[in-house]
Amino acid sequence: MQVNLKKSLYLGLAALTFASVAGATTASATTANAASHRAVKTTKKHAKKATKKTTKKAAKAVTFMVTKNLDQSLVYKSTGKNAMFTKPGGVKNNKLKASKNDMRSKANSNSANDLFMAYQEVRTSKGVHYYKVVSFDKKVRGYVYVKGVQKIDNPTTTAAKPANTVGYVTTNNVYNLPSGYKFGADSSVKDFSGINFSADKFTVNDAVTVYGGDTYYNVTDQNNSLINGWVKASDFTNNMPANVMNSQNAAQNAANAVHVTYVSNANLGSTVMTKSLNPANLQNNGTYNAKDVVNSVNDSLKGTGYNLINSSNITDKGSYLNDSSVINKGENLTVVVTPQNNRQAVKYTVSQLQNPNSFNQSLAAIGNNQLSPVNMSQNTYDSLFKGNDNDTFNYNNLKSQMLSYGQPMYQLTSNDAGHRYTYTFDANLTETNAANPKLFNANNQLISNATFADVNSQSMSNGIDGLNLIYTVKDNQTGQQQTTPVNGSGIVTLFNK
Repeated sequence: MQVNLKKSLYLGLAALTFASVAGATTASATTANAASHRAVKTTKKHAKKATKKTTKKAAKAVTFMVTKNLDQSLVYKSTGKNAMFTKPGGVKNNKLKASKNDMRSKANSNSANDLFMAYQEVRTSKGVHYYKVVSFDKKVRGYVYVKGVQKIDNPTTTAAKPANTVGYVTTNNVYNLPSGYKFGADSSVKDFSGINFSADKFTVNDAVTVYGGDTYYNVTDQNNSLINGWVKASDFTNNMPANVMNSQNAAQNAANAVHVTYVSNANLGSTVMTKSLNPANLQNNGTYNAKDVVNSVNDSLKGTGYNLINSSNITDKGSYLNDSSVINKGENLTVVVTPQNNRQAVKYTVSQLQNPNSFNQSLAAIGNNQLSPVNMSQNTYDSLFKGNDNDTFNYNNLKSQMLSYGQPMYQLTSNDAGHRYTYTFDANLTETNAANPKLFNANNQLISNATFADVNSQSMSNGIDGLNLIYTVKDNQTGQQQTTPVNGSGIVTLFNK
């Protein structure tokens, strides 16, 4: 019994000891949990304080308000010192509108488009001043620090009026104010309800030069003083503009014209063509003499292939005219014309230019027997080289089919055994008034209605007649090259039918 009791006591003590240790562990955990809870509570407290502090700071964000509306007639220019933004500096969601480099470029510009109108002054909650501005071309608008632009006191200066203050305005853009005088001036075009004042004379009243250097004139229409305003000096001229003069001339010519119907003598009921003509020498009483009418009609027939006419070929109100007849302006005339049927070949001669500086004194004829024949059909020859005296000579057609690169007459050769000389067509020298005065005018432009008779009537002082075709010639033995013309009469010997 004692043994068992001791054993039980021992076990009880052991259990008690274990329980004591467990109790100690539990107490430690409880203490740790309490400390952790206090730490979390402290963190939340600090976080709450931080949130309150941030909220307090946000409430003090930068704002701005308009402190002054500015005079919009004033003109400002960029200083290049500051950029432009969508809002004043420091304001939330602000964006760059024009960089400092962009503003510097505008500061150096001479264009009125790069000037500014400042229409508001604003102050931020931090006390900083800004201008709200817009460029004259309306492409840039935003806020810039007050030192980013400066006022121009005199955007225009007095300019000299033209020596002759009476002239014509060549534009419909008449402004209330010169462009550059103030914002919006370049778009203040006056509305004259479609009035055509291009033929009116204007008086220059004043002149100014705007920023950038353009000069404007203040003008008034002499026919209607209500038409007035500012125009660029370049849109004012003392001489009547060509288009106005041409229009007036056309209207005058139409009023003074005689109206001609051309009919064929083979069938008097068939109309060949109709034209309105303005003969020379209109009399003060509004009439023309028959001679001037005949000359005008014959000028109109040039190059048509019809024979020239005389007064007896003209009828006025059914009656044939004579040389003493008088015709009223505005009359309707009938002219009987006869087609020509006398096709002849155009003349030209082959010749060598001894002195390249003088066509008339230095041409020496070369016989056709010295050239190798050119191959072309009879039909080709007839179509290119033959025509009636009053037919238009079609030089361009001849050039494209015979004288252009690769065509039969572009290069000619001498007919000796070795073909010592090669001739190459030179259009630059041929197509001149010096070489062909009846085919090319003084400006070396082709005369579009030059006739076969005109070309055949060409004559040099040394007796060489007809069309002058100029070639460069190469001596195939020596390799030397020189300039020669090839003029041609007797071309028939230069081709094989």
